[in-house]
Amino acid sequence: MAKTGGTQVVVGLGIESYAAPNVAVAETVFIPWADFSMQGVSEKAHFTSARGIRNMSSNSMIKRRYSQGTIGFIPNVKNMPYALSLAMGGVSSSGISDSAYTHTFTINNTNATPRTATLSIKEGSIQTVQYLNCVCDSLSFEVSDEYAKVSIDMIGGFVGTDTISESFANETEFAYHQMTAKFGTSLSAAAGNSATPLKSFKFNLKNNVQIDEAFLSGANTITAGGLVNGRLQITGSYSLHFSDTTELAKYQANTKNALIVTFTGSLIGSASLETLQFKFGRLVLTKPPVEYNIDGILVLTQEFEVEYEATDVEFTAIVINNVNNASTRVYDKA
Repeated sequence: MAKTGGTQVVVGLGIESYAAPNVAVAETVFIPWADFSMQGVSEKAHFTSARGIRNMSSNSMIKRRYSQGTIGFIPNVKNMPYALSLAMGGVSSSGISDSAYTHTFTINNTNATPRTATLSIKEGSIQTVQYLNCVCDSLSFEVSDEYAKVSIDMIGGFVGTDTISESFANETEFAYHQMTAKFGTSLSAAAGNSATPLKSFKFNLKNNVQIDEAFLSGANTITAGGLVNGRLQITGSYSLHFSDTTELAKYQANTKNALIVTFTGSLIGSASLETLQFKFGRLVLTKPPVEYNIDGILVLTQEFEVEYEATDVEFTAIVINNVNNASTRVYDKA
């Protein structure tokens, strides 16, 4: 019997139409994954009663069926729009110059309906499976001293079958040395300030998808539009050397700052650069930051939660790449 290695697993993803979730679409990106655990979940309920035997269970049924798992990957300007579209919901696109396009992702606060995706997974020569109606429960991003890493936790419909033919793009894989971080009293102020050198940075965007509410009478599967977002929470942290009291004073006085984190890659055309940018409207610092290390230098680790702010909102992401919004369903507007 042939064995299948993990490197033989191919993950393809396509964004479903906002107006038609749970309808399969073709893959428009293939993700070179670092972590992967998506699979069908078939929850069982056991029948327990007294019937003259000691065994706990005398019957069982399928309680509910869905899919759940995580995709972890190194971010670039081709795969990040798909993760951001699923996690945030709102997107607009415009051309700049030199075949470069700017895609701006915002939080969909108008309703709780998330964007959905079709996931197709080729597991070597054993099988190719498909998951429809997949939503992003949470997105995490972290970077310290090597490549950055993104993980998206997904929930979707139960597993089906598919066929795929994969292809991969070669883009700049973003790492810590391509990152700059700027703080300021507002996003406009932060944009004009000098960058602050960081040791590490991470954040987690949680949509808190309400999976229990997706199951109603008549079926034990999730129907189109059945998955909805709960309360949004964005948390994270950043670390830097304790070289002055500026950051310590922010925590002690509850001084709320905006933060812009930018990654830049290769040239697009003659002037534009591959860009991945995160804009956080207001950071509330939540934990005493000073870390003492007898064998090292003093470090500040600021843990934060993101507040909503009327002008700068809570969170915006920007991707600059060479993909026209008309050429892929990832930019299908709500």
